[in-house]
Amino acid sequence: MKSASKIIFLSITFILSTNSGLVFAAEKSVDSKTAHYTKLNAKGKAAGDKVNAARCVIDNQTGLVWELKTDDDSVHDKNNTYRWGGRGAEQSGAIFFDDWNTLLDATNKEKLCGFNDWRVPTIDELKTLVVTGANPAIDIIFFPLTLPKPYWSASAYKNYPEHGQTVHFETGASYYYNGFRGDRLPLRLVRSKSQ
Repeated sequence: MKSASKIIFLSITFILSTNSGLVFAAEKSVDSKTAHYTKLNAKGKAAGDKVNAARCVIDNQTGLVWELKTDDDSVHDKNNTYRWGGRGAEQSGAIFFDDWNTLLDATNKEKLCGFNDWRVPTIDELKTLVVTGANPAIDIIFFPLTLPKPYWSASAYKNYPEHGQTVHFETGASYYYNGFRGDRLPLRLVRSKSQ
């Protein structure tokens, strides 16, 4: 029996408003066979053009699966913030907080997108999301609720042990100084490619 490849073309319309009240609509078509990212539903299956069904995004180049943020006051809400140093944090320095363990525990318990091995990304993993020259500095088609703020990584900054490393998604820059470990910053969970 011959198998057929299925190519999905996804058309997404997004609306931008300006301070002067002008509204712009833009549409972007995405070929699922060549797209950098694929949206996944809560069970880990391709979400296709069901925009609201997406709960995670897989990076088709690195194999990393990323948590999508929500706007519903849940554990995945875009406005939730954490201090640095929970489970998975690089063990360097003396200041650690366990705030992000709540997100890790809830996400792994619910098996978001069918997985229970979620973690906080390293600085190198987090930097793979940066889109240079964009503001916010991330693909908003696939990561629509990203705030223009620094996001935590699990990586410490060895020269300044009271800091953790961040990526600022307004500029795309990677910093240590935006991340004093006691600061409350957002984060986005990741999981590695399945073996």
